[in-house]
Amino acid sequence: MNLEDIDVLLDVLGNDTRRRILQLLADEPRYFIQLSKDLGVSQQAVLKHLEMLERHGFVSSYESESEFAAPKRKYFQLDKSCMLAVGITRDAVEFVFRDIPLKELEDVSEDKELKAVAKEVSQMEKEVDIAKKLNSSDKLLKEINERLTNLTKKEIALLRLKQQVTKIAHEAIRGSFSEELQRQILYETLGEEKQLNVDQLSAILDTREKEISSALRVLKQRLSSSP
Repeated sequence: MNLEDIDVLLDVLGNDTRRRILQLLADEPRYFIQLSKDLGVSQQAVLKHLEMLERHGFVSSYESESEFAAPKRKYFQLDKSCMLAVGITRDAVEFVFRDIPLKELEDVSEDKELKAVAKEVSQMEKEVDIAKKLNSSDKLLKEINERLTNLTKKEIALLRLKQQVTKIAHEAIRGSFSEELQRQILYETLGEEKQLNVDQLSAILDTREKEISSALRVLKQRLSSSP
C-alpha cells in the first residue's frame, strides 16, 4: 500500500470532470478539443485537468495525423492500471491501493479457471472476423463480471467477519489498557502480517522511539503474563 498513491488517486477521483475524462478515455483516445465538446467544459479547463492527469501518470499523450488537411493532433489516452478499495466499518477503516500488472501474476497462473479465461482471450486476439470477436468479447465479459460479483459477495462476507473480530478485540483493548500509547500500538499492530519495528511505529504514531520501546516492553510483559 502506497499512501501517496492513494492520496493522488482520491484527489483525481474527487473531481467530477476528471472522472468523466477518464471514462471517455477508457473508450478510445481523444484530443482535448474533442474532450471539451463531449464534456461541455472549456478547453482551458480540460487542458488543466489533462496536465494533472498526465503529471501523475494516469494519462499519456501522443501526436497523430489529422483526418483533415491540418497540423498533427495531440491525443490523450489512459496510461495507468490500478485498483483502489475503500472499506469503512464501525471498527475499521482500510484503504488498499494496487497496481494491475500487464502480465499474468505467477501466483495465480495455476488457477484452472483463470487459465481457461486466459486461453479464451488468447484465441480472441487471433480472431479476424469482427462479428465473432465482438460476440466472444461480450460473452466473456459477462462471465468475468459474474465472477467478479461473486468474489465481491465473498469479500463482503469476510469483511463482516473481520468487523466482528475487530470489534471484539478493540473492546478488549479499551477495557484493559488505560495508557493511550499502548492502545494505539495494539490498534496499529493487530492482525498485521508483518510485525512493525520501533522505527516504523515511531513514524506512524509520531512518537519518540524511547516511548515506543517502553510501551512495547510493558505490553510484552502484560500479554505474556495473561492466562
